[in-house]
Amino acid sequence: MDLRSAMRLFPTGVALLCTGSGERAVGMTINALMSVSLAPPRILVSVLHTARAHPVLCDSRSFAVHLLSDRQAATAGLFASRDKPCGPELEALLEREVLPVALATLRCSVEQVFQGGDHSLFLSRVESVKHGEESGEPLLFHRGTLRTTHQ
Repeated sequence: MDLRSAMRLFPTGVALLCTGSGERAVGMTINALMSVSLAPPRILVSVLHTARAHPVLCDSRSFAVHLLSDRQAATAGLFASRDKPCGPELEALLEREVLPVALATLRCSVEQVFQGGDHSLFLSRVESVKHGEESGEPLLFHRGTLRTTHQ
């Protein structure tokens, strides 16, 4: 069994990582996110070297992670596609559709970057946490598909 087929068996949460601003604003769906430390608050995200967001994140050294709710499967699918919005279109979509429904938003600054094969691991300080306006269940990724806790 290869690693990909084994890891499909491990359910993960789904989030939207956004970095950059103005014309360079980009977003991507991620499921490689973990809490590292509560004091001081730190998280780690893993981003593929060839992802459009990778060079922007390396330059900006800051990002937001929106923890997606079970009502945001379409948003996760959009940001996993090649047709994902960017620039001002992304910023408008975040305000209109992502922030009101996301479970929480973490604003982070990159402290260290580690090379991990074909990915970079961004160890980041959580600067702020804002809980979503609505409650909901988390969006999950399991066996190659997006799911809710009720499936």
